[in-house]
Amino acid sequence: MKKRLASCLLAATLAPGVVAAAPTPPHRSVYKPALILQWKDRLHVANERLQQADWKQGRDIADAVMREMRDRIVSGEASGDLLAVALLFRAIGEAGLNDAEAAAWDFGTAQSLYPGYEKVDLKPYGAAGASLDQYRYKNGSPPDPSAWADSDGRTDRQVTPPRKVSGQTGEYPLAKARSCVQQPVVVRTIINEQGRPESPSLPAATDPVLALAAFDAVRTWRFEPAQQDGKPVRVAFLLTVNFKVRQCY
Repeated sequence: MKKRLASCLLAATLAPGVVAAAPTPPHRSVYKPALILQWKDRLHVANERLQQADWKQGRDIADAVMREMRDRIVSGEASGDLLAVALLFRAIGEAGLNDAEAAAWDFGTAQSLYPGYEKVDLKPYGAAGASLDQYRYKNGSPPDPSAWADSDGRTDRQVTPPRKVSGQTGEYPLAKARSCVQQPVVVRTIINEQGRPESPSLPAATDPVLALAAFDAVRTWRFEPAQQDGKPVRVAFLLTVNFKVRQCY
């Protein structure tokens, strides 16, 4: 059972269409199946640790692999699936460590990059997996339909939209710097009553590597929450992350 689950979750790591490259030198971007096999092996170890309830070790391995992939994958139709595996495992580890906010964000990001995870079986991860069930998406939509009723900040209600007050700028993935594309990425999210983003999703098809970089930036953003009748309210909002390459190769 465990082996079948691991094979299912990790199948994307060997899917065709992924171009992997070391960040230095960036002009020598080539397909490296050996590197993908290394990531697969490490994610298998992360999966084993998580099923043994070693939440921190499993999370840390998945996090390290995900960060490497984000900076080394240039492009490819399977890159979203590949990144989503590591994000899912990191989310399970975070859930096991009772970091609900981080777990919800990573599970949402994983489902946005690979919609098949809306139906992933999380029973092998016990209570940690069960805690993620409340954050399952359905047909690409997060599990809080009421917050999406007035999508994109447009509403018939008298609502003052949220205003960004802090947060990181998007960090351009290293392996993509050679393309030197100045490209904005649009992320849809809920801004909650505390001015924190949650339930991330993509309103349109986006390069998965840039999408992950955009999600990483948006999760750090903080807002003055939307207001209705003088009280903070949850609203859905479209946020744009503008990627500017510092140096082209």
